[in-house]
Amino acid sequence: MELNDTAKRSPAPPPPGAPAEGPLAPLPGPSEALPEPEPGAGGRKLWLVVALAVLLLALTAWWFSRDDDTRADLRERAASYVDSITEGTPLAGVGNILRTAPPPPPASVLNPPTEPGTLAGRNVQGTVAAPVDTGFPAGAGGSGGAAGATGAGTSGAPGDGAGAAGAEGTLPGYVPPVTEDSRVRSNFVAELANWLASRYKPGPRGGTLAVTVQSLNQRCGVAQAGMVAGGRAGLLRYAFHPSMIHGLYNLYIGRFLQALDDAAQRRGLNEAQNRQFHLALAGRAVILAGALEGVAGVTDMKEQLAHVEQLAQNAVDINAQMAQAVFELDEKRAANAPRQELAAGQLRVDGLAARYRRALDEQATAQRALVAAIRKGGGQGLDDDSLLFVAHWVERRLAGDPGAVASVRAAAGVLRDLGRRCAEIGAGAPRTPPPPEALPADTPAPTPAPALSQGAAPARP
Repeated sequence: MELNDTAKRSPAPPPPGAPAEGPLAPLPGPSEALPEPEPGAGGRKLWLVVALAVLLLALTAWWFSRDDDTRADLRERAASYVDSITEGTPLAGVGNILRTAPPPPPASVLNPPTEPGTLAGRNVQGTVAAPVDTGFPAGAGGSGGAAGATGAGTSGAPGDGAGAAGAEGTLPGYVPPVTEDSRVRSNFVAELANWLASRYKPGPRGGTLAVTVQSLNQRCGVAQAGMVAGGRAGLLRYAFHPSMIHGLYNLYIGRFLQALDDAAQRRGLNEAQNRQFHLALAGRAVILAGALEGVAGVTDMKEQLAHVEQLAQNAVDINAQMAQAVFELDEKRAANAPRQELAAGQLRVDGLAARYRRALDEQATAQRALVAAIRKGGGQGLDDDSLLFVAHWVERRLAGDPGAVASVRAAAGVLRDLGRRCAEIGAGAPRTPPPPEALPADTPAPTPAPALSQGAAPARP
């Protein structure tokens, strides 16, 4: 009975579509709840999409209309630019994404053929000849394929009826001598020779060679770095090691000297002027070698450079404070401030100026102390700014590789050897024979190269 009474008292719900009674307003329909579109918005978006599509098609057509060499050059330039702006950051080397990946090694290299019952393939027996002393540490030319094997280890024993060339030519695993590095190509040294010849100006007293350590770094590390995969950072990671420095030097020194002669001839230098050019280059090479040796001999160079940088930053901060004080004093003068305020502002400016001069003096004193420490081991032919430039360059190499001191000494060693060779050419002496890898297989090996000039100890790897 109670349920029936309750049902009688509860009003029935209104039928669908009936208007609501009471104070509640009717709900809006679906069309009334949607916002009105902005007039012309769809048209603008459509035009934007069409413009982007046309631009994409135009870029695609332009890209595919270029030849393969042009596209490869554009990709390399873009990758080098990305490497230059990301150098020293966790994204260093990301430019390699834009480069074409090298082909994988052939199957014969990954899975060499083996004889039944063996693990390492064919066994070749023979005598191993004594290594040729070239004035560099043992094993210096065997890294990265830059040194080039001479093939002496596979030559037949005396009296077996097979010579070195014949035995090597018939072996299935014979690899011919390397004549060019896979990454640092011969055109790199050719471009460097052309640039050096262009910087020489003949004169009555031997002429002048306008080459500084700053310009040389700009040329090799920036202008020519794009010729090597990975740019500047890739070139340093690949080549700045003792074994690669010696190997690349032995591989390209003969062609580099020939490229110097060719560049001098294109410039119209006669024989006497060409000898003077080589003498000037020899002097620059020996001076730079001494600077590298001097920097490598400073044991606390990192601490001294950090002290110089701290003093330099202190001077910069004081200079900024002095500029702000001068600006505030000028504003007070423009506002006709009281004489006491003007006097106080002038005193602050004078005090900051005195502090700035003292900071500059302290920085100069620290720089002179560092330069004096460098000159104890070499670098007497360079000015203070150039020596500090070399010190900062070496410190950046040491920051990434604490063992880079050996690479610095190796670079100094090859520079001294280059200076010796250029000095011999300038004096009219006969040219040193090229290294063994540049000779044909049937040519006898040349005599060992003379030792480095006095005072140039060979670098230890």
